[in-house]
Amino acid sequence: MDLSGASQNGFSVRQIASTLTPKLQNLIILPTEKCNFRCTYCYEDFGIGRMSKATQQAVEAFLERRIAGLAELSVSWFGGEPLVAKDIVLRLSRHAKRLCDEAGVRFRGSLTTNGFLLDRALLDDLLDCNQDFFQITLDGWGETHDAVRRFADGRGTFERIWSNLLGMKESGRSFEGLLRIHVRRDNVDELPVLMQQIGRTFGSDRRFRLDFEHLRNLGGEGGKSVERPLRLDELREIESKLRAIYRASIESESASEATDSSSSQSGGDAADDDIGDALRTAKLVGESAGGQRLEEIARGEPYICYASKANSLLIRADGRIGKCTVALYDDRNTIGQINADGTLSIDNDRLRPWLRGLSDLDPAVLGCPLASMPRESTRIQEREDEQAH
Repeated sequence: MDLSGASQNGFSVRQIASTLTPKLQNLIILPTEKCNFRCTYCYEDFGIGRMSKATQQAVEAFLERRIAGLAELSVSWFGGEPLVAKDIVLRLSRHAKRLCDEAGVRFRGSLTTNGFLLDRALLDDLLDCNQDFFQITLDGWGETHDAVRRFADGRGTFERIWSNLLGMKESGRSFEGLLRIHVRRDNVDELPVLMQQIGRTFGSDRRFRLDFEHLRNLGGEGGKSVERPLRLDELREIESKLRAIYRASIESESASEATDSSSSQSGGDAADDDIGDALRTAKLVGESAGGQRLEEIARGEPYICYASKANSLLIRADGRIGKCTVALYDDRNTIGQINADGTLSIDNDRLRPWLRGLSDLDPAVLGCPLASMPRESTRIQEREDEQAH
């Protein structure tokens, strides 16, 4: 079978196969659902704490059961703030890496982190475990960021995050650093300063790149604080202007350096434009598309959300199994439980709606299966109707 050929709606056979094959396993693990920040717009309630030792052992047992049939294992860390439980992140990452090394399985991982605890020592520990993709959010420069991303007592967080980003830059090791820029109506005028600073500081370092997201209500009490969120068409226009400021700051910085440095930079500007265009297109159907690795973006394929993939699972801190990192408090997102022996108890009736995009390759459903998913009561009625006939 030709796995590179075109399939339907732009999806290649290879791409669809990669969402179904049991040889690939993607796990998103929440080692804790607590956080050291209290961002004003956060949708989480922080009601669940650290993953228990029993659940950690269950995850290890699952990996031991699963490893023999794998060609690749990917572990992504989410929270809360995952690095509040860095000991769990490192324990399970080291266990997974050892299993993969022994079995000849490719292993890689990523973290969605606020960056406050990501100092150089921890960065090295994570990179030693093949955890080499970091998504870190910035809401502006200095006080603009601190106005919304702060501690419960109101203290700001920007200075420490920026210092840790500088530490990452000083590292000679390979990684991808995705700087996720939140755009909202009340910070648009302040973001050019952030773009200038990022361009001057990180623009010549190809390990760092930008993603722009419009801040919006994702639920919870925090989500209610987001008023008049930007539309996607507004975001695309603003992003284009901000990327232009970012590139200009790089060129200005390069002009003060050696001529060969300025020359080598020019090719990167075009690449940055290509990445921005690809992500803007992907976001038409997939809001979390910015979390893709460069190699995924380079393929130019339509975006498929992790929650739409049959071989991707979310393991929450209390051992529940889900699919989506946004719908943490939606009953539709609880599809099972991890057992002490590493087996999974999955409710297929609850799993099926998350995978429905794979049946007709609808780009909107594959890009975000939650957006058009029927409510629980509707699904129950549909099952009863089927049984009646």
